[in-house]
Amino acid sequence: MKIKILLLLLLCLSAAPVSAEQWRDNSAQSRLYFAPSFEGLPINGEFRQFAVNIASDQNLQPESLLVRVQIASADLGSTDLNEAIQMVDWFDNKSFAEASFTSNQIVAAGGDNQFIASGHLSLKSVGKTIDVPFSWQPSADGSIRMLGELELDRGDFAIGSGEWSSGDQIGLAVKVWFDVTLIAAND
Repeated sequence: MKIKILLLLLLCLSAAPVSAEQWRDNSAQSRLYFAPSFEGLPINGEFRQFAVNIASDQNLQPESLLVRVQIASADLGSTDLNEAIQMVDWFDNKSFAEASFTSNQIVAAGGDNQFIASGHLSLKSVGKTIDVPFSWQPSADGSIRMLGELELDRGDFAIGSGEWSSGDQIGLAVKVWFDVTLIAAND
């Protein structure tokens, strides 16, 4: 009888929920880029300050994602452009200092280590549901590399309003891509 109880107890313990692993970006090795276009030519920029937090299951499958971006850190490589994009018609960083993306729905997407995070992007007080495709590549050193690319319509978030809203000179499509190195949150 004692053996049966012990076996039942072991089975119950092995069926316990798997604890989540917590990951954060290694800021020195992580990049978040964006590229609007001017008269059809891309202008590559970078957000220099952002934070990525992600939870995975014990098998390193991603489960949830939170990204926070400091808008004032946007850098288009020109002092004049950097000042202009912080104005009210563009990012309006004085009123909206941070953009965020939150996803609690991450699903496998076809190929090896390919996923789509469906979630809520909040930018300039406008919220929109978007899908973010990415690859998730565990490394031998215990880190994880997360790479992805998507396209956003700046008009959906009132970026470039007023005379800039038509997309004639500055295109409406903005490419966003990232290369993030994740490390265990307790490192």
